[in-house]
Amino acid sequence: MIEEKHVNVLKTIVGEDFVTTSKPIRVSYIAKSIMDIDSETADVIIRPESVEEIQEILKYANEHKIPVTPQSKGLSGGTATPTIPGGILLDLSRMDKIIEVDLDSRYMVVEPGVTNGQIWGYFREHYPEWVPPIPDGAPSEGSVVGNTLDRGFSVVTSKYGPQADLCLGLEVVLPTGEVLKTGSWALPGAKPFYRWGIGPDMTGLFLGAQGTMGVITKLATQIVPHMPYIDLELLGFETAQELQDISLDILKQEIGVMVQGGPWWLVPGVRQREELEKQGLLDIDAWRQKKYYVPNYMMNFEIWAKTEPELQEQKQTIKEIVEEWRNKGAKAEILPIHPKAKATRLKKPNKIAIPYASYERTSKKGGGFLFITWYLPWKDTAEFCQICEDEMPKYGFDPIYWVASIKNGRDCIGMPIVCYSAQDPESVKAVNEFDKATSEIFLDRGWLNYRPRKLVHAPMMYERAPDYYNMLVKFKKLLDPNGIMHPGSLNMNFLEGYP
Repeated sequence: MIEEKHVNVLKTIVGEDFVTTSKPIRVSYIAKSIMDIDSETADVIIRPESVEEIQEILKYANEHKIPVTPQSKGLSGGTATPTIPGGILLDLSRMDKIIEVDLDSRYMVVEPGVTNGQIWGYFREHYPEWVPPIPDGAPSEGSVVGNTLDRGFSVVTSKYGPQADLCLGLEVVLPTGEVLKTGSWALPGAKPFYRWGIGPDMTGLFLGAQGTMGVITKLATQIVPHMPYIDLELLGFETAQELQDISLDILKQEIGVMVQGGPWWLVPGVRQREELEKQGLLDIDAWRQKKYYVPNYMMNFEIWAKTEPELQEQKQTIKEIVEEWRNKGAKAEILPIHPKAKATRLKKPNKIAIPYASYERTSKKGGGFLFITWYLPWKDTAEFCQICEDEMPKYGFDPIYWVASIKNGRDCIGMPIVCYSAQDPESVKAVNEFDKATSEIFLDRGWLNYRPRKLVHAPMMYERAPDYYNMLVKFKKLLDPNGIMHPGSLNMNFLEGYP
């Protein structure tokens, strides 16, 4: 535990109202993670409001070698919770200012506490013709900065790439208390209009670093046009190979800003398994008989256009490509969408991911879900689907998973959605066993986990890439000589002789 004298000093920095050692509050912070289940409780929660306060906190923590874990909002899907017990959890949610929107250079500058719902509402009110890159399916209270740093997907990922690809610059408080700006921001007086700055790019060192290199206090990120004509096309497929190949032909025409889908299991996955079992709806044929037609596999193509003719042209292109494949024997088809389903899918921000938490919930136990996220070439999508369908049932999980296009099908985000009971030790054990086993399979194929769990993916990846890992540790030691920043994350600070 942090000594009381340290807590008292920290209170002088941010004020007594913004420092707590209350156990219920401290424990509540670890309940938010949906990408990791290896979290520990901090000794103290601190809620700073300014860069200057963060500088003082880090200088003090550095002097006394107190671990610090920064957290924007804790709901972006990453692993912003302590890996080792104790230390400081730096809650940045009070830093919630929208600092600048530049419509000519097309960027915005926000602090880490700015939420998806906050920025979306702000743009709808003030700049309705523009879109901030918020994540699709994440809670409205999630952080824009957090998702960017995690390299997560956004509402326009299929067209523009992961959210990190839109990042133009960062303001970072380093563990020593120094402040660094990256990109064109590095030049005093310059605006954050250009990612590559005045020398080698330093921005990338903090993207995907999971808080191990410093505390991000400002983000400059691109904004994109919000087209007035929007629609959704739902495609059904007989096989995962059809999903992969037909979707790729459409994506090569650069159609779709958000293109995502998966197996039919996504349909029952947002309900409670216990109730579905009672109704006999854990079989695809039962759904087709009792409810409505469900394809074996499906993809949603969210289409944006400047004009109605342009929108119809994109829909016609999809229709023609599907017909070409049908003429070659494929069983793909364009399916009708219920108006309520379409409205839910198109609503931003939406909560389509949240119901998975209830899938394994029963009258006697609670539920839970873990998103395990991988990047892979789109041409490997069908193989990813098959692996999920083979491996998930081995560990007692229904094969609920999700795939999405990145940059018009250049890459794929593949994500097993592991629905389990968080209160059942055997269920948690099965999650870990499944994750480790499939990680070996995925890594053997050269696929990358982009939100690595601290005790699973990070050590497994870096064991295979020792040269990269050793260089990463050198950067870490340069920026964080006492190893105070999020120790244990990315498998760092476990080295012999390293603080």
